Amino acid sequence: MSGPSSGVRRFPLRALLAVAAVSGLFLVSVSAALAAGPPFPDPIADVSVYDPADAISAGTETALESRIDAIERRSGAEIAIYVQVKPGISEDENLDDARALMDQWGIGRSGFDDGLVVMIGLDESGCHGRISLFGGSGFLNAYVDEDGLSSIIQDDMVPHARACDLDAALLGGVDALDRQVTADGRQRLESSRQINAVLGLVVAPITLLLLGGVAYRAWRLDGDDPDFLDSPSVLMAGPPAGMTPPLATVLTKGRATQHTLDTALVELAGRGYISFLNLDRVKEVKRDSIPDPLLDPAIVVLPAPTDDRPLPAAEARAAERIRQLAGPDGRLSRTALWSLNDELGPLKRDLDAEAMRLGWLAHLPGPAITRWTTVGVLEIVLGIIFGWIGLSAPMSGMTLIGVALGLAGLITIAFGMAMSKRTPNGAMVDGMLRAYRRTLQKTLEQARSMEQVVEEPSVRVLADTPDRALIWGFALGLHREIGEVLERSLEDYREGRVSHPGYYPGWLASTGSEPMSLYGGAGSVVQGSGGIFSGSGIPDFGSMFSALGSIGSTPASSSSAGGGGFGGGGSSGGGGASGSF
Repeated sequence: MSGPSSGVRRFPLRALLAVAAVSGLFLVSVSAALAAGPPFPDPIADVSVYDPADAISAGTETALESRIDAIERRSGAEIAIYVQVKPGISEDENLDDARALMDQWGIGRSGFDDGLVVMIGLDESGCHGRISLFGGSGFLNAYVDEDGLSSIIQDDMVPHARACDLDAALLGGVDALDRQVTADGRQRLESSRQINAVLGLVVAPITLLLLGGVAYRAWRLDGDDPDFLDSPSVLMAGPPAGMTPPLATVLTKGRATQHTLDTALVELAGRGYISFLNLDRVKEVKRDSIPDPLLDPAIVVLPAPTDDRPLPAAEARAAERIRQLAGPDGRLSRTALWSLNDELGPLKRDLDAEAMRLGWLAHLPGPAITRWTTVGVLEIVLGIIFGWIGLSAPMSGMTLIGVALGLAGLITIAFGMAMSKRTPNGAMVDGMLRAYRRTLQKTLEQARSMEQVVEEPSVRVLADTPDRALIWGFALGLHREIGEVLERSLEDYREGRVSHPGYYPGWLASTGSEPMSLYGGAGSVVQGSGGIFSGSGIPDFGSMFSALGSIGSTPASSSSAGGGGFGGGGSSGGGGASGSF
């Protein structure tokens, strides 16, 4: 007998079980959808067929595993089949999943890239979806290319899949692959990859070591200086015969450089042969700037030098060439000024030859430097050619040979630029110059004026006047220290600590057509408030000295700018095809 109703409806147990079953199926389907695609679960050792969609019969899985094992024993190639439920997936997305699976699992032998992924993406019905075959670069080149994979999909797989027979589709596809994956293809692939490995791992390093070693040996023979122990105790008791500031740069650098030409110009200016105008504007004036005779940088040839000592032969030829370029008005500006470095190019060869004549250099550095630099450039060109071939083939071993040739070229050029060689006497004189540079630098750092600098006896060995101290400081690379001394000297005068303005190199920033006194006296330049030739009579000496290197070259125009059971293969260089059913 039934009791009175309580007002609460009770669901039958069978209904609750049905709801739970439906909910469970829903959750499973949602989980499967969420788990579809990368990242994939880890592979299982000795398993090639993965069917999380449960769309393949057990017998078919066994048959597929057997066929794939036979292919791998014969060729070494690795094949993985993956079936997933992924509604709405496109052919390209399915192919991307195949590529991702290959990369994540490392399908294919490492170094051979002979893996293949068969990726099936099904909708909810299990009768429609996408088929993709993605092969590694080794598989594509040794067995079946992308067109061949597309034919297998369309001819051997899609017809069965459209009939909702995925078992037959997969068996047909693997059978087609089985016919084309041959032992001959394996031999061809392994031979090619082994040759590539030898080229990249053996030939390329040997090439680099061999060519770099040749350049090093040449440098040891023709560029390495004799051993000379330099220490603070090394002194210059007196200047070596024939030593001049430009020659000092040749000896310290091992060859004449742009700094040598700059030093020669500074020496000519310091001895009263030339003077500079608007040197502080060298880097401001562009090739297409409107000419301004008043503000453009220029070099003025002075009528009579203030230093009556004879010029060395090389500097005398440079002074005569500058006079010829200046023309009747005695001024080099614009085109004439911009051609100065080229016109003074022979001065480098003259000074190299003079250093060799004096017994400081074992041979002329120019020809050796040119020869080995050319060899280095040719090695780089060959490296570019081999690298292009390697990238086009593609053949990574050949690419590495190109890289090795390029690096060897850079090494050869580096050694080539140092292919000058001092004699034992030259090494000793170079040590003296380094000792003199240390002395001059220390004196400059402590001095308040250039007059104090030349009071130091060890400085007076080469520089007995402020002009000569400035020239030697410039030759030895002490630009900043010289500028600081000049600035301290002017600061002391402005603030009343001294009654005399001291030395100022009038030839460096002269604002008139007449040469100014180079050492003290009533004609010395002390300071200025700005004028027509320059923004200030107190220039930035560091910037002006550095500008010397570009004063003789054509400037730029204003518009110029400055897991699992797989072997570690991957998808690099691989490809594939997709189809729909």
